[in-house]
Amino acid sequence: MDGMFMRRKFRIGEIAGLFQLPASTLRYYDEIGIFKPKYTDDSSRYRYYTVDQFPVLDTIIFMKKNGFTMKDIQEQLKERTPENTKERLERKLDEVIMEKLRLSIVEEKIKNKISTIEQGLTLMSQPSMTYQWFPARPVSYIYNDEPIDLKEASDDIYVKDLEYHSLSGIMYDGFFTGDFGTIADMDSLDGEGPVKYRSVFELLHKNKEKPESSFLAEGMYACYPHKGKYEAIKQSYRFMLEQLKIEGCEIVGNAVEISLLDESVIRYEKDYMTWIQIPVHKND
Repeated sequence: MDGMFMRRKFRIGEIAGLFQLPASTLRYYDEIGIFKPKYTDDSSRYRYYTVDQFPVLDTIIFMKKNGFTMKDIQEQLKERTPENTKERLERKLDEVIMEKLRLSIVEEKIKNKISTIEQGLTLMSQPSMTYQWFPARPVSYIYNDEPIDLKEASDDIYVKDLEYHSLSGIMYDGFFTGDFGTIADMDSLDGEGPVKYRSVFELLHKNKEKPESSFLAEGMYACYPHKGKYEAIKQSYRFMLEQLKIEGCEIVGNAVEISLLDESVIRYEKDYMTWIQIPVHKND
């Protein structure tokens, strides 16, 4: 016991073991001057840390593990007063609160994407036409004009949207599966040409909804999962229209398409999954 109490000096490897730090970290702290060995042995020239230095290292460890910058730590060690410390902690608390808010938004986005992928996989495994009631869904139109062939126009629409975000200073968060949708022109389903589209939109999830948002109409929709290339989607429309005719349903608007599983999660076009939703009046 007496030997333990006599020990007051520690070499760098011993400090590293006691405080669970890499020796390289202690050498770095030595180099920048925030935690240097206090004692040098005259004969061996070995450098030692002393016990009375431990509170300084504790302060460094606490601040480092709680997100303070090295500049913050250096300032704290130079200007240690209760007032300065309180102010520094309050600033960090504000940062933590903002980061918690950001992470809660990230959490919601990730949960939404997992749900979208699960929904897409379920629809792919059980492809059938169903009827579903949707509430009004907030959207932001990227294109909303005359019917167009998206195969020819999609690149221009994409670039214009990027330019709009860049020039207006709006934060661009990127798009991921389930973010995009289109509104088809029902008249273009007749004949042999491609399906044309009146609108391209971004679905606005909780964190993006704004008072001025547009909305997809609430109501009953006939829904069917189209698997494969977008260019082949007309085949799925033909199947749906035939089924609606057989079941005596009245089409009451243009079809909505939601890209549930797209190139952001699938490598091959043959495996894309687009959820077609046609607004209908279903006769009882």
